[in-house]
Amino acid sequence: MHEQKGVLGFLESREKFPFAKQGIVPDIVINPHAFPSRQTPGQLLEAALGKGIACVGSLRNATPFSHSSVEAITDQLHRAGFSSWGKERVYNRRTGEMVCSLIFMGPTFYQRLHHMSEDKVKFRNTGPVHPLTRQPVADRKRFGGIKFGEMERDCLIAHGASANLYERLFTLSDSSQIHICSKCKNVANVILRPVSGGRKIPGPYCRICESADDIVVASVPYGAKLLSQELFSMGINLKFETELC
Repeated sequence: MHEQKGVLGFLESREKFPFAKQGIVPDIVINPHAFPSRQTPGQLLEAALGKGIACVGSLRNATPFSHSSVEAITDQLHRAGFSSWGKERVYNRRTGEMVCSLIFMGPTFYQRLHHMSEDKVKFRNTGPVHPLTRQPVADRKRFGGIKFGEMERDCLIAHGASANLYERLFTLSDSSQIHICSKCKNVANVILRPVSGGRKIPGPYCRICESADDIVVASVPYGAKLLSQELFSMGINLKFETELC
């Protein structure tokens, strides 16, 4: 047995399928690119071996402990009346014309996996987020977010979908705001700052400049804000250049 899987991309009636000169109609037409991509050429050898022994009615040992050579398999198919690799002519069911290319057909074992597309549908606009990073949680059962990695990001950049990229990675992810002092480039804190009259009101305040006059609000991902806070706890201070848009 060889590990191989696929997704049914199209269902067609038996009356429209191509057929061999013996009248055999295949059950499944598989994309040949599936074998080198999943590195399962052994399934082709198994199908060729099964085709040869089915034609002559013999028995062969197909366990992993046997060593059936490729030459023996091709020679058996050739003696059964096929080409060396078991390819044969098939005919178009709709027109009755012979297909120009030689097609390989052979018996192989397949079983249906219980993976239905309706069970895998997943969507989300907003929902629960992680308490530390404030990014969407994982897992479909918890109504989590859909993975969007670097390769997906590169695809959107290549297509010029900058607004969609901004929405995916910022608006619907971990958008937040940070207060920055445009004078000293440091992060300002939201505290109870003193005002005239001896009162204190909550608001952004730069402890370095001891002023609240040059504070600007910048929209940044919360992950970047969390990184700056963790670096600050290690004694590394980040300064931010701001520019009014």
